[in-house]
Amino acid sequence: MIVSEALIEIRNKINDRDEVGLSNEELLAYFNEAIEFISQYLAAANTPVLLHDTTITTATATLPDNFIKLAGIFPVKITGNTIALLDTPPQTIRYYAGFGRADMNEEVPLVNEALVRVAIRLAAIYANNQQALDVTQDKSLLNDLQNAIMAAVGVAQGG
Repeated sequence: MIVSEALIEIRNKINDRDEVGLSNEELLAYFNEAIEFISQYLAAANTPVLLHDTTITTATATLPDNFIKLAGIFPVKITGNTIALLDTPPQTIRYYAGFGRADMNEEVPLVNEALVRVAIRLAAIYANNQQALDVTQDKSLLNDLQNAIMAAVGVAQGG
């Protein structure tokens, strides 16, 4: 799905079909926030869908832009956006990588349609809550979304 199509769906969910409430830039920001939440949630749950490998060829290097956290124990030291090898280069590390930011006329950077649906739903919640003071239902919605995220990548929730 193209990001602009996802924004139309978000507009439909928040009843802003005439584009008078929020600009496309605001909706895109909420959509990117939803994608970031999904990335962080899946990384915290150690789901393999986000696993990537990279080889560090110098003693000190910049982390990949999509880096969230290491997936395992490696002889490295991370300070800010820099990774320093404690062993002789090259060293291959495995890490959890976020999905990346969405751009208006590109494909949604998620791995399947179920996650796209979750991101649309979450972005609509963000947009609807922009001025809401009573957010008592947010905890229940968040729990439902977390279950939907895990179901979308085929991971059973324990509990």
